Amino acid sequence: MNLKNCSMLLLCATLFITGCSKDGSNGTDGTNGTNGTNGANGKDGANGKDGANGTNGKDGANGKTALTKTTKEPAGTNCTYGGTKFETGIDANNNGTLDSNEVITTQTKYVCDGAGAIYSSWIDVELTELLKNLPEEGNYYFKQLLPATALTADIVNNGTVLLYYKSKNGVISNIVNSSSSSYNIIDVDPSGQSNFSFSAAFVFKEKYLSFLVNCWAGYKSYINDNGSAVRYVLIPGMVPGRSIADLQKMPYSEVAKLYNIRD
Repeated sequence: MNLKNCSMLLLCATLFITGCSKDGSNGTDGTNGTNGTNGANGKDGANGKDGANGTNGKDGANGKTALTKTTKEPAGTNCTYGGTKFETGIDANNNGTLDSNEVITTQTKYVCDGAGAIYSSWIDVELTELLKNLPEEGNYYFKQLLPATALTADIVNNGTVLLYYKSKNGVISNIVNSSSSSYNIIDVDPSGQSNFSFSAAFVFKEKYLSFLVNCWAGYKSYINDNGSAVRYVLIPGMVPGRSIADLQKMPYSEVAKLYNIRD
């Protein structure tokens, strides 16, 4: 190879190297690949320690106590032949005594002596859920305990006990003294628009008298709210006039007339 040819090769190589020394423009980014599957969750960390208990709140104020007081009622307007007065109220000053200014006068009741009989005032019906104090009460859903301090052992054993129900419309019905049977009563709901019925009875022992009712649960509020009331009459043994069986069959108006019972 002569000198001329070698010079030409060197010149071509130099031009090639010089022409390729500059980079070209960046190409367009490719599409992102699909995300990989998430890894499994790590284990829960240990629970932190409980914080310190807060300060106890202040005790609430003590509630007030309901009290009942009984006194002898002289013969007069409230009881023709005398009797017992029952007063109830709240012990506002916490002295353990029902003071005159603590008496709720609308709740005062009387158990009056009759001419040979003892009778209560008309007591507003206030049925509650049944708590069995006597086995016979287990056959009924609702009951009302009536104040019966005058119901002595002698009356229980030798006399008779009568109970009457006065409906919203003033109709008075005899209530059966029985744990196995009852008297069906028809009354009017508080609106005065519809009639409803329920069965009633009563049981008693010394100083204890329980008015018992079986009815649909919704009727309980009807009976309590429609102005109905009950009254009992206690007749000691050896009282002349009628046998116990006769007295239990007699309508209230005749018993009231016989024993001078006032409404």
